[in-house]
Amino acid sequence: MKKPINIPIVALFVTLFAWSFGVTSGATAQSQLQNLPSPAPSNSSLSRVVANESGEIYLSWVSQDAGQATLAYSRLSSEGWNTPKVISQGSDWFVNWADFPVLSVDSSGMVAHWLQTSAQGTYDYDIRARFYSRNSQAWTNPKTVHTDGISAEHGFVSMLPLDDGTTLITWLDGRETKRGDTPGAMTLRAGVFDKAGTVVKEWELDHRVCDCCQTSSAMTEKGPIVVYRDRTAQEVRDIFTTHLIDGVWTSPKPIHNDNWQIAGCPVNGPSVAAKNNRVAVAWFSAKDDTPKVQLVMSNDNGLSFSEPLVVETPNTNGRVGTAILDSGSIVVSWIDTTNAARIMLSRYDTNGKFLGHTEVARSSESRRSGFPIIEAVGNSVFITWTDISSVPQVKVARIDY
Repeated sequence: MKKPINIPIVALFVTLFAWSFGVTSGATAQSQLQNLPSPAPSNSSLSRVVANESGEIYLSWVSQDAGQATLAYSRLSSEGWNTPKVISQGSDWFVNWADFPVLSVDSSGMVAHWLQTSAQGTYDYDIRARFYSRNSQAWTNPKTVHTDGISAEHGFVSMLPLDDGTTLITWLDGRETKRGDTPGAMTLRAGVFDKAGTVVKEWELDHRVCDCCQTSSAMTEKGPIVVYRDRTAQEVRDIFTTHLIDGVWTSPKPIHNDNWQIAGCPVNGPSVAAKNNRVAVAWFSAKDDTPKVQLVMSNDNGLSFSEPLVVETPNTNGRVGTAILDSGSIVVSWIDTTNAARIMLSRYDTNGKFLGHTEVARSSESRRSGFPIIEAVGNSVFITWTDISSVPQVKVARIDY
């Protein structure tokens, strides 16, 4: 399995950018915010930012024009963003504010997915993916990740490159919801895929999970960890985790018993980050109608966690992200709803001491504004989001700590 690599951030020539700067004071520390020019066009959204082992940053997004959706990406170099490249296009995609494409990148290649309508049902869609090998310098034809052949909901994907050139893909799978006279629940599944898109192994990780909350995965020293929102028969929907250790998945267990009982899916998944033996998980809950973003930490590869730290309550609607810096600090992204919505970053040291807030941008509580995504490289955080103040467009910023 790939182990985290501490590599200095890619050097950027500031003179090549029209960057805007801002400094935000925290409890004991400062951060410098730099707004980067965006390579994404107008009518773009659903963006993600991801780094490879060398600290190179890639941005992916979906743009829409005349009924056609296009998934594209660009790489950030010292000279700026490379010319965007198209991964896939289609007029039959399922384009959703919360369930959107993932781009995974490492030294052996890339993997990207999107969602494609499979039948007439509102939520009948498949996970389609293309795999790119550095050796062949080419993308595969589109492949369906799951093997059930059932028209049902499949989505909320997370991806994790492994050290042998394969990729671990985790997703929510609705095949059991369409079986027989007594439909089952949404399940959590995972598979390992090679660069040709061939499934090497596949597992069911949990037989009953929340229907539409994002999954998240990270690499620890002991192997992959996956976090997700579980669902009991009593409709308690707390955050659970499972690990792949020596080829075997551990039994799912909660990171904390919020005991949030809710009749419907909150569409608000957790986020996990890992570096060496340290793991951090942030998540949203609203037990007793009290919105709350919480954070737990681990020093044993996520086998046990600290008591939760409250990042914010009650002025938040969640939409969290998590990152660990080379310094050991943990950064959590979330939406502040005190007045106008704001995209916020909160930083904590290795002992959980609060170090400060950074306001990234004004936003909106509308679903159209989507989920901000963060990625750490060195002691910097890159963040992307959708600005819907006029025509929707993907934005990007870098925060140096």
